[in-house]
Amino acid sequence: MSWNYLAFFRKTPSSSFRNDHEQSGFGLIELMVSLTIMMIVTTIIMVRQSSFNDAVLLRNQAYEIALHIREVQLSAVGSIGSNANFRSVMGVHFDTANSQDNSYRIFKDAPTLNGFYNTGEEFGIQGVLDKKFEVRAIRAVGDSYDGNGLSVIFERPNFDARFFDSSGEVTASKVEIDISKECDNTTCSGEVRTIEITSTGQIAVL
Repeated sequence: MSWNYLAFFRKTPSSSFRNDHEQSGFGLIELMVSLTIMMIVTTIIMVRQSSFNDAVLLRNQAYEIALHIREVQLSAVGSIGSNANFRSVMGVHFDTANSQDNSYRIFKDAPTLNGFYNTGEEFGIQGVLDKKFEVRAIRAVGDSYDGNGLSVIFERPNFDARFFDSSGEVTASKVEIDISKECDNTTCSGEVRTIEITSTGQIAVL
């Protein structure tokens, strides 16, 4: 009997200690630290998700413009216009000075036939950029242009592209058009997608 009593007495303290230990939880400081870590991780995920979404939208916008240019090229080369006449010259016009209206012009070069877009020559559905984006820069590789916008034209029967500014033809090997998120009044930052149009008629998004 005394042996049973001693065994019970020895088990009681350790059993009580174990139960107290198992029932213990977070202290106030531990809880605050855990919540802070969770908030930091959540903020990082949200910021990266937003950047990822912007990058996807920008890529889609660039490909949409490139596809529109390709449609103009195919229309100029292979489509028949009004009165069963072939559309001789069609083009796309980009201008950084007018990028605030988030658009680019699709035009039929008539009646002036100077290769450069003029008001009133709009043809078909005009190109519109998402309000988040703009045409940031235009470069004529191998030549320069006057900065007053650049027209890319296509003429049957060739798929070749020709480039014109307001003063005449620009003898560039290719044109690069940068599409990016709209700039504020002081800085221009963020990802840029470049649409490349070569004189041989190749159209690509870089």
